[in-house]
Amino acid sequence: MHDMKKQVEVFVVSDFTGETAESVARAASSQFDPQSVKLRRFRYINNIDKAREMLEIASSKHAIVICTFVDKIVRHWVIENSDSLNVDVIDVFGPLLNTLSDILDKEPLEKPGLSHVMDEEYFKRVKAVEFTISCDDGSNTHLLPEADLIIIGVSRTCKTPLSMYLAHKGIKTANIPLIPDLAPPEELFEVDSSRIIGLTIDPKALIDIRLKRLVMLGLDSEGSDYAQIAKVYEELAYADSIMKALGVRVFDVTDRALEETAQEILAYIRH
Repeated sequence: MHDMKKQVEVFVVSDFTGETAESVARAASSQFDPQSVKLRRFRYINNIDKAREMLEIASSKHAIVICTFVDKIVRHWVIENSDSLNVDVIDVFGPLLNTLSDILDKEPLEKPGLSHVMDEEYFKRVKAVEFTISCDDGSNTHLLPEADLIIIGVSRTCKTPLSMYLAHKGIKTANIPLIPDLAPPEELFEVDSSRIIGLTIDPKALIDIRLKRLVMLGLDSEGSDYAQIAKVYEELAYADSIMKALGVRVFDVTDRALEETAQEILAYIRH
């Protein structure tokens, strides 16, 4: 019968935050009774002195060490000195780094935290997409102060596709439709104009786009003023007046690919 009271301490050690090593340790320890494995994390063990202190503590606690060192000198020192201190060391990165180095015929960068930086960028994009979805087409205007960018323009000027494109670049983007009979949200006038851009388009091109939209939806283009020339000119004139009042940069999307406009906007906001 197994001793249910037996416990082992596992030191999670890294020259950065140790999140990778802890994920591996937790995955392995989940296969045992929750009380059987105790994890203790040692972050930023990035020199021999810190490594020596950690190993001595591990030896006194009869602990196992699981490590993800990218620094070759510290990694090798820990592995070479573990036997003399009677400490079991599981090196997570070493074998893979060595194999990759041999195959690619180049040395690793040995920069701790690179994967963490990649994770940060990924989660930044996820948050930007979530924000952009929640602030699409004038929704949740109370969040406008949190936006990295706000796009304004009349209907069918590519506001939503552009917003999503920019969100996937990590830019929290809101978009607001400009409609003559509907005043823009007050929050729009409280945001720095440098974080707002306007979209405009040639009236004839807009009419053509709207006519195609009506046909696609199976609606009567003759019975709707959505694509009527007078209505289109009124909307564009109104949008132009709002953009001038705000003092924002305006981009013409007439006959332009989404990516082309997006790159121009990115160049502007990153300037």
